[in-house]
Amino acid sequence: MKKILALMLALVMAMSFIACSSTDEEKEKENEETNNETKKIVMGTSADYPPYEFHIIQDGEDKIVGIDVSLAQQIADDMGAELEIVEMNFDNLIQLMNQGNCDMVLAAIEPTEERLANASCSDPYYTDLPAMILVKKENLDQYQSLDDFAGKVVGAQSGTTKADIITEQMPDATPNLMTSVVDLVNNLVYDKCDALVLDGAVAMQYAESNDELAVVEAISLGEALPYCVWVAKDDPKGILDQINETVAKVTSDGSMEKWIEEAEELSAEAIG
Repeated sequence: MKKILALMLALVMAMSFIACSSTDEEKEKENEETNNETKKIVMGTSADYPPYEFHIIQDGEDKIVGIDVSLAQQIADDMGAELEIVEMNFDNLIQLMNQGNCDMVLAAIEPTEERLANASCSDPYYTDLPAMILVKKENLDQYQSLDDFAGKVVGAQSGTTKADIITEQMPDATPNLMTSVVDLVNNLVYDKCDALVLDGAVAMQYAESNDELAVVEAISLGEALPYCVWVAKDDPKGILDQINETVAKVTSDGSMEKWIEEAEELSAEAIG
């Protein structure tokens, strides 16, 4: 009887050992598969804003490029992740991010009280030229002060601080707010509005690429605000520290200046 019990005990212990070994192997395999999976980080943007984010045809393929895209790619590289870009309307970007449509938003977005109440942002990565007014070159001499826009139709991208400028500094103008900057510029070119308020670098980019347009240099609209990378409120995915590390690196090692130069050159190839 003792021999039988001893044999049964040995058999149970052997089976337990086999089961444990099998479980350990399965866990190791699962961990290996997880480690081999390419992580992905999704950038939300509105790709109609050269030199920050815009479309070009490159090697026969429609690609989104620009300063913000280069920064997003570096963030992904530093995380060991693959970058995916999702294009959305500018005024819905933060809302859609909070709904889980993307992990971060880069779209030349400044911090405002309203935005900070609904999302969290990184340290600043770039401060543009102050906002500027873009008009038809043939009408440039008409505009020497903000009062000259009384009764005029002035366009801006909806949901931006440029739209606020029209309301606050041009109270007698009629705002024409649209989601697409490309559509706004077309409206200006085809005389469906009289002027546009855009970020300085963007206004100058359109003026340089279209001989019909010019920036109103006689009028100042105040100081520029810095741009930040945005994540969902309180950073539920825990990616903001890594983003700030990348921002600190690229703003000190010359990468940002290089990306700006590259994007400005590519802006001439921007497509509507």
